[in-house]
Amino acid sequence: MKKIIILLFVCLGFAKAKAQTFHSYADTANYLIHEIENKKSLYVGQPLSTILDSLKIQPAYVITGATQQKTDFGKSIAIFFNREREFGKTHYIILHFDPVPAYAQLFPVFFPAAGGLGSLNDIIPVYKTLIVKDVVVKDYTSDEPKNPDVHY
Repeated sequence: MKKIIILLFVCLGFAKAKAQTFHSYADTANYLIHEIENKKSLYVGQPLSTILDSLKIQPAYVITGATQQKTDFGKSIAIFFNREREFGKTHYIILHFDPVPAYAQLFPVFFPAAGGLGSLNDIIPVYKTLIVKDVVVKDYTSDEPKNPDVHY
């Protein structure tokens, strides 16, 4: 029995540890509000790679406003941290850039095929070196029903 307990502790010692675990909707919302939006001065004026390196949660996908004019296409992107379709369950940040690559270079990255969407792995490299002009976290006060565990 003693050997089993020692073996268990040794195995747990080699287990991969995470700096922070998000167990709920409120955990992620509070992290984005307090660690990203409230500390946006750390990221504005820096390349996108700075904010990506500091994230404790993995982005799920990236989009840009498809209705943007060619001259503004790609100047704002939204990085989503889950794939929820219901607005009240989504987590995202909006990043603004200026300047950005030309429309002819960006459009095929976001929409590589008719009706298709670009992948996170295709879009992020294009933006990694671009300078962030502003960072905005989703406005959680517009979620319904109100979540009392989300602290603004």
